[in-house]
Amino acid sequence: MRDKKNILIVSPTKIGLTETFIRAHIDELEGNIHYLYGWGLDYKTEEDVSLKELYYPKASFKDKLQSILPHYIYFRLDKSKQKQYTKEALIKRYLVEHQIDVVLAEYGTAGSFIAPICVELSIPFIVHFHGIDASSYDLLEKFKEGYQFMFNYAQKIIVVSRAMKRALVEVGCSPDKIVINTYGPHPDYIKISANYDSNYLISVGRHTYKKAPYLTILAFKKVLNVYPNLKLKMIGNGELFHVCKNLVNSLALEDNIVLLGGLSRIDIIKHMESAFLFVQHSLVAHNGDSEGTPVGIIEAMAAGLPVVSTYHAGIPDVVVENETGYLSNENDIDTMAKHIIKLNKDRNLAKKLGLNGKERIKANFTLEQHLDIINLELSKALNT
Repeated sequence: MRDKKNILIVSPTKIGLTETFIRAHIDELEGNIHYLYGWGLDYKTEEDVSLKELYYPKASFKDKLQSILPHYIYFRLDKSKQKQYTKEALIKRYLVEHQIDVVLAEYGTAGSFIAPICVELSIPFIVHFHGIDASSYDLLEKFKEGYQFMFNYAQKIIVVSRAMKRALVEVGCSPDKIVINTYGPHPDYIKISANYDSNYLISVGRHTYKKAPYLTILAFKKVLNVYPNLKLKMIGNGELFHVCKNLVNSLALEDNIVLLGGLSRIDIIKHMESAFLFVQHSLVAHNGDSEGTPVGIIEAMAAGLPVVSTYHAGIPDVVVENETGYLSNENDIDTMAKHIIKLNKDRNLAKKLGLNGKERIKANFTLEQHLDIINLELSKALNT
């Protein structure tokens, strides 16, 4: 009898700088963790070795048939060998050889792909939704049948906000299967002391349509009309990075807005320590893509920064209006600007809201609490 369960975590793409929650799952969940990534079942290990490379047979002298055919042509002509090396066959082999007890699929799309194999091998699985997978119009349509199959057979579906739960119930998931489990920040953020005397604001997040960094810039421009000494540090890369750079340049705001690109946690923490306020203007993108609950906001609250953001997705679940920050409607940059001006004018209020936010995170949204819930659900799945 093994002491620890073998857990396979799968995700559609290799984890990036902003997916700190998946990294925490890989590093800190209880069990022997295996990790694969790839679209469909075309998986690679974290070392970027594909399952085809891992299991592809080494050619013997006979197989090579050097005087007649290259090995790869010989292999392709051998139908029996082809069947052993389909994507489905390779992942089945991996699951069996590594004695996988339970699968945690990060993102609904990954869950949809692997669900039929888990059912076939009688391996329990849990699916963790994060944002775009529960909101993108195209993905919801493309994976309509796959999601229904997955909803029926998954032991649990984990979501990060009440809004996400409502969205999945609307597309056919039983509310009884859904567990709300908001992210928790890395403990390093709790150790931060914000600088409430600073003239720096900060935003952290990928430059994508749902985070609308250009609207944060436009709101901040209005603030500068009143307080021209303020500066905004924007951390993150993404499809809109150069759009934002052009906007900053065209508005002649280079002295007030610094685009820092993607940074490591250590560097983000250094910049958070120099700020007195966190800003983010999240909204529903043109393709339906929405936030789950932005990790950047949770990390900022853990750092003691008051938050100015929007009534969007899971943000109101963590940011309490008038207690830990201020929220405006999506696209309302005038109100966002007023909130920033108010907190800049009253630094005692900024400090009060920031410290309230830190206490709220410590009491309700720690990384330990987040991981405990997943560990519990994985254990329960094994006993169903």
